[in-house]
Amino acid sequence: MRITNAVTAMLLGAVIAAAQAPTSFPGWTLNGSATMEEMQGGDLRLLLTPNQTAQAGSAFVNQPISFHAGNTFSYTFQFQMTDPVFEASDGMTFVLQTQGLTAVGGNGGCLGYAGAPQQSNCPPATGGISPSVAVEFDDYDNAPYDINDNHVAILTDGQVNDLDPQTPYGVTNCQPTGGFGCMNNGDIWYVWIDYDGMTLHVALADNSDVRPPNLINYAIDIPSILGRSSAYVGFTAGTGEGSENHYVMDFKPGRP
Repeated sequence: MRITNAVTAMLLGAVIAAAQAPTSFPGWTLNGSATMEEMQGGDLRLLLTPNQTAQAGSAFVNQPISFHAGNTFSYTFQFQMTDPVFEASDGMTFVLQTQGLTAVGGNGGCLGYAGAPQQSNCPPATGGISPSVAVEFDDYDNAPYDINDNHVAILTDGQVNDLDPQTPYGVTNCQPTGGFGCMNNGDIWYVWIDYDGMTLHVALADNSDVRPPNLINYAIDIPSILGRSSAYVGFTAGTGEGSENHYVMDFKPGRP
């Protein structure tokens, strides 16, 4: 099995079958529908939800990750949303949270982040992963709360409050499967997330490892929201009446 980076090195092992209870995996805790898959060539990828209805999954690195001096951090990863059934839905999140390793929210528009497990009506929602800060990659329009069916936004404290929502490449009307610029198009998307102690920066590119201008630059006091300068880092996703596979690959720290 080929290992591509330090975080991936924690993922040695065989493919895990889906489980609704927390699952132990070297370096990670997988919850709900989340599993780890071995790809051709030996690399591993995280499958947060299969393309089945009413799924919710989360996965977190077991060791809390401390921010750098000045409360800064930087991460890169890739995601892929594939094989929609009925409609592509609902999307996924990158999360920093202090609730615990087994945290998972509801399915559907809750994105595995908001609401209680098995809840799908988000918002309004009770429960959710909190305290937390998340970046959502949402490919379904749950009107009137979402701006469209292809947007990225900041979320806090287990709520789909869609702070500073932005549309990659300005492309909308992506159902059931869109073309270039639609996050549900089956391409590998590259993501860069940086925090400079005051502003959260998010950039993403469709099928390109060249970083574009930031899509989001959002002023936020993350340590105050989390209540500390360290957090569990990971991902969530959800499906509703429509579904798709939500994959994450090559997750690693970026520049200091």
